[in-house]
Amino acid sequence: MHETEVPVLVVGGGGCGLAASVFLSEAGVRHLLVERRESTSVLPRAHYLNQRTMEIFRQYGIAGDVYRAGCPPQHMSEVVWSTSLAGDGPVDAQVLHRMESFGGGRPTGPYAADSTGPSTNLPQHRLEPLLRDHAERRAPDSLLFHHELTSFTQDEDGVTALVTDRTTGEARTVRARYLLGADGGRSVGKALGIPMEGAGGGFTILSVHFSADLSRWWPGDSVLMTHIISPEGEVSVVVATGPSWGLASQEWALHFRLPPGAEADLGAEAIAARVRQLLRLPEELDVQVHHVSEYRPEAVVARSLRSGRVFLAGDAAHRQPPAAGGGLNTAVQDAHNLAWKLGAVLGGRAGAALLDSYESERLPVARRNVSWAMTCLLNYGVLFASLGVVHGRPDATLANFTELLSDTPIGRTRRTVTREVFGTQRIEYQAHDIELGHSYEAGAVAPDGTEPPPRDPTGAAYHPVTRPGHRLPHAWLRHGDTRVSTHDLVTGHPGFVLITGPLSESWAVAAKKAADTHGVPVTVVSVGRRAGTADYWDADGGWAAVRGTDDDGALLVRPDHHVAWRAAHAGPHPDRDLGAALRRVLGHPDATTTGS
Repeated sequence: MHETEVPVLVVGGGGCGLAASVFLSEAGVRHLLVERRESTSVLPRAHYLNQRTMEIFRQYGIAGDVYRAGCPPQHMSEVVWSTSLAGDGPVDAQVLHRMESFGGGRPTGPYAADSTGPSTNLPQHRLEPLLRDHAERRAPDSLLFHHELTSFTQDEDGVTALVTDRTTGEARTVRARYLLGADGGRSVGKALGIPMEGAGGGFTILSVHFSADLSRWWPGDSVLMTHIISPEGEVSVVVATGPSWGLASQEWALHFRLPPGAEADLGAEAIAARVRQLLRLPEELDVQVHHVSEYRPEAVVARSLRSGRVFLAGDAAHRQPPAAGGGLNTAVQDAHNLAWKLGAVLGGRAGAALLDSYESERLPVARRNVSWAMTCLLNYGVLFASLGVVHGRPDATLANFTELLSDTPIGRTRRTVTREVFGTQRIEYQAHDIELGHSYEAGAVAPDGTEPPPRDPTGAAYHPVTRPGHRLPHAWLRHGDTRVSTHDLVTGHPGFVLITGPLSESWAVAAKKAADTHGVPVTVVSVGRRAGTADYWDADGGWAAVRGTDDDGALLVRPDHHVAWRAAHAGPHPDRDLGAALRRVLGHPDATTTGS
């Protein structure tokens, strides 16, 4: 048995752990990642990547690869509810509702204005190899697949872990300053005794990854997902999984509920037959089953995200129903939040108290996202009731669907009512503010005493602001002939960015003094209203509309795009104000701020 010493041990090589590896490398943190599986996931389960996640991937040079492999916006701009895909019965293949989704259609304007790029769809079995490649290029020989964390203990100075090579049975001891549990909740959180609080796990979902030519029956080239609500009351959803998209998609994922007490025949022939049955596909259609998996949806959040020198992220910290697609996105954003903080503490640029802000910032976001997903799921109960689904009574359900779809006065009335109810499901597919509008009210921020913007109860309307704790608003700027986003000013490398107006001289002096004092880079970037007046210029006025400062003001932005501190204008002592703010954000003792 030999011993390995490393600053950070990452347990888990799924989307969260692999993203953490990339972010830690860019923060200058040596680390070791161990994953019990032989390879990345073979399942397409998680697939939706929202705009905030794509902004993060852009920051680290990953977005281009994801967009090239992922679903183009024109093929994911609609979600459909239907009685079936095919079939020749009187109520088969009836579209119940279409909804614009993920920034497509009419919602495109705000989505395009508020972020550097669209959301996309790339199933987990295609995303994880891409992330692994990026992680291994940055940290060669630091990712150990088919290696399992067997046990660990911690003391005041670090964590001692036993890691076993599952191929050879050889064990090694890993000594790390910190451990990140991104293992889906399999071992680390349980070993710490941190409970998962919430609900769920009461029923089983079967997921089938299969290939078939569905182009004849798929409800449109713009459709990513089709929910099937059959006249017999069976509910399922089928999702295009690529590698081509729209009507050309070759692969699909079908998710359906297993009845209580039922035992499914998981053989390939039986599953293929079940796929045909649920979708009303012809018996002669070739359905090639790749994988079948099962899971029990949960809506749970860890009581704490940290115990000593061990942190939890991703599914180890929070698990939610697939509604709203927030699980993987929240996981990537967990890793993004923690990586720069670990880099700052391990690099001696921040006090250990900075790491306390991981839980105070991310736990409320996790709770909000899990609650939102559960609300989206529960809303389907209202939707099913409006359609006339009577659980356990297929005869009654069929009669209700027949009436609903009839060309009669009551049929037209019921369809009008169901359209209203379907519209409420926009909380799942048009949740622009839920995806971009989260903020950190407590943590590694220096509040300026201003009130937060209003939050849309339906999760749609996002209000970009530079209030400390909020995500830096995106706006396009010009640098010579090049167009860059305000997000591009923040590279993800160690250090902060100070965004000023054209009157930046005093801030440049203050930034140098603060950087020298705290040993942390502070890059000053000035933005003017006209070309030649500053480093960048606000060509279309987008930045002026959201910056929240005067020409002599400044914003201190963290490596994760969140505003750390804001001075609406320069006070008499900008060096003292900036220094105090930076000291507070970095978790140094006795920190105060006098920023205006």
